Amino acid sequence: MYRLLSLFLLSLTLAACGPVDREGHSLADYETAGTEALVREVIRTLPDPNPGVQKSYSITLGEIVRGRDFSPASVPFMQRFADTKLRIISPTVITTAPPEGTLIDPDLRVPIYLLQIRGMTQTSGSTWDYEVGWGYKKHFQRQKWKVTSDNGAWKVEPGAVIEGNWPPEAPAPAAAPAAPNQ
Repeated sequence: MYRLLSLFLLSLTLAACGPVDREGHSLADYETAGTEALVREVIRTLPDPNPGVQKSYSITLGEIVRGRDFSPASVPFMQRFADTKLRIISPTVITTAPPEGTLIDPDLRVPIYLLQIRGMTQTSGSTWDYEVGWGYKKHFQRQKWKVTSDNGAWKVEPGAVIEGNWPPEAPAPAAAPAAPNQ
């Protein structure tokens, strides 16, 4: 009986901590000024595979496991980006459109950029490393980023690309016609 009670209390304690990343850090701890600076830089540097087409954005924290819910950034965190005039929606409302299962904004019926912030690790007193992934239709990329605080100013630097299919492969150049024999 004591073991059962201990397990029950432990599960309540863990549930109170909320979702965690793969290292056990609370996802709520991701919602910092440094992460905000990172998200702004990622959005600013996203490629646009569909120029002129309206897009929505969604921010997830931690792992994305196929067939399970996303861990959304909180509404107050998403509201920090109101000044960008971009439509940022919760990943909990995303729907898919056939035939490829493209992630779309259910209200506007437009494709979304899904941003995944994960692997936040403090490497020094003022520096954090992150892994950031993004997906848009069939395009995706995961990359390392470094965020450094210098007396309240944030420096965000891209690192190595871990995986992805952006930029798409360019078609091979056409072979030049052979010169006529003389």
